[in-house]
Amino acid sequence: MNLNTILEIISVVFGILYLILMIRENIWCWVFGILASAITVYLYVHVTLYLEAGLNIYYILAGFYGWTYWYRHQKKEAASEKVNVPIRIWRPTNHVIAILTSGILSMVLGIIMHRYTNSERPYIDAVITVFSFVATYMEARKVLSTWHYWFLLNAASIFLQLDRGLYFFAILSVFYTIMSVYGFKRWKKTLLSQGT
Repeated sequence: MNLNTILEIISVVFGILYLILMIRENIWCWVFGILASAITVYLYVHVTLYLEAGLNIYYILAGFYGWTYWYRHQKKEAASEKVNVPIRIWRPTNHVIAILTSGILSMVLGIIMHRYTNSERPYIDAVITVFSFVATYMEARKVLSTWHYWFLLNAASIFLQLDRGLYFFAILSVFYTIMSVYGFKRWKKTLLSQGT
């Protein structure tokens, strides 16, 4: 087993821990997400998925943001029973803006990557990357529909990872796709218990 395969397995384990803790609304999810993303940056550069590598740098930064945002909310609400960041619902206009903007940015980024890099799959890489920025922001802010975005993004990632020989990451994406359904149901239950 070579070093890249070992790193991929470690990243997958951290990624699984991240998702399980995220679904459970446990703040420690962000630590495992940061560690998984740090390893993943190296691996994606190695297989010339540069946008995915850049996306994982963003995931690292988003991990610090998510940790800070959740921690501040917990600290502020420590005296009350409700210590978690509340689940939110986005208005349809938020989704329309996010989807249109992300679609346009994906096209532009795909064209740039196609023309100026040796990226193997520039367009699908661009779509997954751009939309993942939105989904990660929604996740940190605990927007319920983030799970819809993640279901589609993780399903699309399976193809990309299999294509580049990242089989453990592909298995992780299958797990993420399935768990997106569970995450949605669990967060929806929390939303209903919030009384909103």
